[in-house]
Amino acid sequence: MEKWEEPYMKELANIVTSKGGNILEVGFGMGISARYIQEREIEEHIIIEGNADVFVKLEEFAQQAKHKVTPIFGLWQDVVDTLPNDSFDGILFDTAPITEDEVIVLRYSFFEQAYRLLKKGGVFSQFMHEIEITPHYCQRLNEVGFFNISSTLCSVNLPKDCLYWDKPVMLAPIIIK
Repeated sequence: MEKWEEPYMKELANIVTSKGGNILEVGFGMGISARYIQEREIEEHIIIEGNADVFVKLEEFAQQAKHKVTPIFGLWQDVVDTLPNDSFDGILFDTAPITEDEVIVLRYSFFEQAYRLLKKGGVFSQFMHEIEITPHYCQRLNEVGFFNISSTLCSVNLPKDCLYWDKPVMLAPIIIK
């Protein structure tokens, strides 16, 4: 995550908090999206983080947050089953995969959980290095029950020396249960 991505993280936070209520964030990272989520009118913000060093920062963040923050330590795959069905108004999925294969496996494997955890009308979004929603992406979402799928493009001020992105926009998916 780099500073130039902040407008994108703000857009993702705005999407998942559009209904207010209870928000699940999977992956704390540098806390950028968490800060933007806290600027919105929400009830509770549950954050899952699997990196021990980052979790310490998450706990510090939770103590100073405007709205209630519940930190959960562990990999989402290991802890998500402890969360009740139909309990979130918004979910933001932004984990840091280790390999390229993990990007695809983790992205798609969370869809079923997102559908289970969202309340009817709840909204799901995730960090994506894409500029369009592909038919395959839609198909995978459809397979678990998501059919209301749209997106917006978020402008970013890309530095010339960026090694992993080369477009002036990033895709922010808007997926509603």
